[in-house]
Amino acid sequence: MANLQRRRAVEFSVLFILLPLLLAWQGEVMRRWIIPQLLAFTALCLWLLLRDPSFDRRRLTAWPRTWRTCLARITALLLVGGTAVLALAFGLPGVEPFALPQERPILWLAVLLLYPVLSALPQELIFRVFFFHRYRGLFPAPWQLALLSATVFALAHSVLGNWVAPLLSLAGGLLFAYTYVKTGSLALVTLEHGLWGNWLFTLGLGAYFYGGHI
Repeated sequence: MANLQRRRAVEFSVLFILLPLLLAWQGEVMRRWIIPQLLAFTALCLWLLLRDPSFDRRRLTAWPRTWRTCLARITALLLVGGTAVLALAFGLPGVEPFALPQERPILWLAVLLLYPVLSALPQELIFRVFFFHRYRGLFPAPWQLALLSATVFALAHSVLGNWVAPLLSLAGGLLFAYTYVKTGSLALVTLEHGLWGNWLFTLGLGAYFYGGHI
């Protein structure tokens, strides 16, 4: 067991600390291929989960019984926090709030449809489902896992080369980790992540979260 935990500690350090720092160091080269990198990493995490006999596969499809209460909380936080992010958008250079839906409505609708599937879902599988299961032996307290999950989630966004993405990702990561701790539902936390992501793109903050090519 001790050897397993040592291996997991090394794995955690490589995948969630050294790798993001390496990608951030590579800068624009890596930044332009964010989605392929994300999907490849998701495939690796999913493969590791599915070959782990201790992993409960129902985590991948679970929907909480308290979903109405959870949705009410998610909606309330989105209304309050979304207003704060709107104020931030007006103060950031190069951001024109609501320009995307007004000037490129087809692209905006495509983002609304694709972001939850191609970005929110893979990220939640990595940073919540995989992270919480894989490293629960290293950080047994739920609050430790939640805090570290949000921290490495923010660190991963440092590859985007700006301070806005990691800062908002840290706040979002704490929200998403809290939802996952309370519900254990990949579907619900993906929905929450997707709503926030779509709001950011609608506000014009997508430029801080998108590197280039798909």
